[in-house]
Amino acid sequence: MTTGIDEAIGFIDGAETTMGIATVHIDMLAIAADGNRVLTERIDRFERADGSEIGRVTLMGIFELKGDKIVASRDYFDTNAVQQFGTG
Repeated sequence: MTTGIDEAIGFIDGAETTMGIATVHIDMLAIAADGNRVLTERIDRFERADGSEIGRVTLMGIFELKGDKIVASRDYFDTNAVQQFGTG
């Protein structure tokens, strides 16, 4: 879990260092809104700098908005799918 921009950037930088993730492609499957909440179903595809795929995960996410800013974000996914990165 991260709080704030600096922690989020640090998390992303750490993923690049520890897992070799250079790019994330997001394929949106479905999206719905309920008041200030936006729910998403998507596939996140992670790639190395050379374009080869590290792995992909199907997940559900929720963003909570205040005005035009995201004030909270959570993702729900099968952790076993992430553990398979680099083994397939």
